[in-house]
Amino acid sequence: MLVELVTTGSELLLGEIVNENVQYLSQQLNTLGYSVVYHTTVGDNPRRMEAVLRTALSRADIVITTGGLGPTQGDMTKVIGARVLGLPMEFHPEIVESITKWVEAHHPGRGITENQKRQAMIPKGAIIFANGAGTAPGVAIQHQGKVLVHLPGPPMEMRWMYTQRLRPWLLQTFGSQGYIQSLYMKIYDMGEAFIEEKLMDLVQHQTNPTIAMYARPGFVEVRLTAKGENEAEAAALLEPYKEELQARLHRIAVTYNDETIAALLGRIAIEQHLTVSAAESCTGGLVGSYITDIAGASEYFRGSAGTYCNEMKEHILGVSRDTLDTYTAVSAQTATEMAEGSRSVYGTDIAISTTGIAGPGGSSDTQPVGLVYTGIAGPWGTQTHRNVYLGDRMEVKRRAATGAIYYAVKYILEHIH
Repeated sequence: MLVELVTTGSELLLGEIVNENVQYLSQQLNTLGYSVVYHTTVGDNPRRMEAVLRTALSRADIVITTGGLGPTQGDMTKVIGARVLGLPMEFHPEIVESITKWVEAHHPGRGITENQKRQAMIPKGAIIFANGAGTAPGVAIQHQGKVLVHLPGPPMEMRWMYTQRLRPWLLQTFGSQGYIQSLYMKIYDMGEAFIEEKLMDLVQHQTNPTIAMYARPGFVEVRLTAKGENEAEAAALLEPYKEELQARLHRIAVTYNDETIAALLGRIAIEQHLTVSAAESCTGGLVGSYITDIAGASEYFRGSAGTYCNEMKEHILGVSRDTLDTYTAVSAQTATEMAEGSRSVYGTDIAISTTGIAGPGGSSDTQPVGLVYTGIAGPWGTQTHRNVYLGDRMEVKRRAATGAIYYAVKYILEHIH
C-alpha cells in the first residue's frame, strides 16, 4: 500500500524545529512493507492544508498526518480532514473525561480549559486512538477506499500513538504488506562519482533490491533496499548484493547501517588491545567528541589535546619551533609532530592529529580553505594525509574529524591483516 506522510505546522516550514516524525514513521512503516512514497509539509493555513490533503488522498492509499490536533485555533488538521472527506464533526464527551483525568494527573489543581474540549470533536465514523502520552486523541478514517490518519505532532506523543495504537490497527485491518529492509554501506575514501562507475550496471538493471548513493559529511552511503514477504526473505535478497559491493569496492575499512567510523575504531581498539589519543587544531576537539560518543570509549581512549595555537603545539605536544616557522602550522610536518607528541603525552599505541584551515578566513594561494593535514602515529611509524574538504566551517570540521578517525582505522587494519 502507498503511504503519504503529511506533517503540519508553520514551525516546520520556518525551520524552527527538526522534522523527526517523517523519519520515524517512514522507518517503522517500511518494516511492515508499507511503501512511503511522499513526504509533504504544510503550514497552519486552512486553504493550503485542504489542497495538500486532497492531493495526498488522490495519489496514496493511506495518508498519515502529524500535528494540528491540539486545543488552539491553529490546530485544524481534523477539521480540514473532515471537510475534505465530506464528513461532519461529532462531540465525544468520553474524550473530555479522558482529558480531564490526564490534566488532573499531570497538573493537579489546574483543571481542563474550555478550548481543550475542542479536542473531543471527531470526524463522524472515525476510529478514535486514545492518547496515553498526552491529551490529543488520534483518529483513523476509512472512506471510499482511502484511509486518513491523524496523529499528534509532538514526537514523543506521536511515537507512543504509533506503537500503541496505529501499528496494531494497521496490522489488524490490512495485515503486513511484506518487509522492507535496507542495508547501508559507508565508504570513507571514494567519491560518489567513482562509486557509481563501479556499480553502474547494477544501478541500471536494479529491480529488487534497489541501489542508491548519498553523499554524507565525510563519507558516501550506498543504500541497498529489498522487499520480501518477511525479514528473513528481505535479508536473503540483500546478502548477495552486499557481497558484490564488497568485491567491487574493495575498501579496507567500511561501516554498515548505524555503525559510525568511531564505533569501528573502538571495536578494533578493544579487539587489538590498543589505546588511542588525539591532538587537534582545526577540529577543535571534534575527533575526541566523536570517539567519546561511543559507550565504553574509556577502555581505549585516553584524551585529546586541543592545541589550537602554535604555543600549545610547542609546549604541550613538543612540535618544534623550526617546524612551525619553516612549514607553518598547516603542514604534513606539523601534523606528524602533533601525532607523535600526542602519543608521547598520553602514552598511547595510536595517536591522531588534525591541523588545517576550517575557514572562512585564514587561507592563502597555497593553503585554501578546507585544507587539512591528518597525522596517524603508531607502532608502525607515522603517516600523514592531505585533504581539501568542501563546505562551510562546521562542514569542514565534521569531514576532517570523520576522515581522521577513518585514517586511524585504516592504519591499524593495514598492519594487523
